[in-house]
Amino acid sequence: MLKKKTTLKFFIFCLLLISFNAFSQTEIYKTNLVFDDSQSQELFCSMAISDNKILLSANKDLYNINKDSLKIVWQTSPGMKSCNSLYFLKDTFLYSSYQNQVLRCSEYDLKTGAKVRDLLIESINSKPHFVGKMMYCTALFDGGKLMAYDLEENKVVWQKNIGHGADFQPIYLKDKIIANAEDENWFEIDYDGNFVKTKSKKHNYLDSTQIFIKNYKFLTHDGKEITHDFLKKNRLSNSDYKTKTSDTHTFILAEQQLLVLGKNKKKVLQLDLEKEFPTENFDQDAYGSILVIHPESIWFSYQNFLIHYDFINKKRLRKVDLTKWNPHQLLVENRTIWLISKNDAQLYTLDFEPDHQTAEMLAFKAKMDFERHRCYEPDKERIELMKAAQEKYRKESTK
Repeated sequence: MLKKKTTLKFFIFCLLLISFNAFSQTEIYKTNLVFDDSQSQELFCSMAISDNKILLSANKDLYNINKDSLKIVWQTSPGMKSCNSLYFLKDTFLYSSYQNQVLRCSEYDLKTGAKVRDLLIESINSKPHFVGKMMYCTALFDGGKLMAYDLEENKVVWQKNIGHGADFQPIYLKDKIIANAEDENWFEIDYDGNFVKTKSKKHNYLDSTQIFIKNYKFLTHDGKEITHDFLKKNRLSNSDYKTKTSDTHTFILAEQQLLVLGKNKKKVLQLDLEKEFPTENFDQDAYGSILVIHPESIWFSYQNFLIHYDFINKKRLRKVDLTKWNPHQLLVENRTIWLISKNDAQLYTLDFEPDHQTAEMLAFKAKMDFERHRCYEPDKERIELMKAAQEKYRKESTK
């Protein structure tokens, strides 16, 4: 009886162990791209996902990978290596790379990878906004510019010289654009390129035109100004940070904390990341990003951890350790993790939460494996019956 209880406990332990591993991250795909030593020392990689297509920029080459079959559809070499972002249009995409030592933004066919044309601009510096045939963006075009670009005519309709303000993401509203003019200076302009007069008493000049400006770091989801003093009060003024907004909340992710703001800058959560997710070796260069926002929770990366956090109820929902892969870029889509590794510049696909059917299949397989290798206690009665049957067969065969 004791042996049966021990066997049962061992069986339960095996199932629990298998179940635990099934719900941890599992590597299900890895590219096998070949780089020479000089290329692999520094990463020039980025990726973007649209429908069932994954566009991967890896040093000198661009790849289109089918998300369902995980097979490379096409590969092309647009020029020298680049880590610029990829932006999707309807059947094409925009990408900037060095061609004959000159940085150029080009349009490529999404199905074939063939270049459709070169645009007049060098690179797109922030996420563009599309209205019909028009693209509004900050770009490099003989310096940093805010511009309206006609994609059908392939020409610049209007442009404003904003210098380093081109590195800041504009806010595209229904009837105007709020853009940065370097430092903490923000101005408003309509979609025809006319500066908007505001109640601000402060002025600045873009080229020779006087414009109305306001001084702040960025705006919240409901248009409230976040200033240096606000960040200092919340111990964020000396940190690099990333921001993202939903319809109801503003998220600020810094090196050591996550701040979530509600209506009128009301503090919903201020999470000490170092305390909540301690790590033995703090890496200043670890990939950190706000990945996915839900109405009550957020996915973000911190110190090679992928974290799902309920900011309303203030509790951790999931923590996935990605140290093995050392992410350079990370995307989360349902239960799938797509990441580019700093270790080898390869694209990995990880599955960290099997669906119910997959989990049941893994548990059933574990049970069958256990039963197949299980050692049973000898059945003496069965052995005696087999011996008697063999002896009877032997006697009858010798008659």
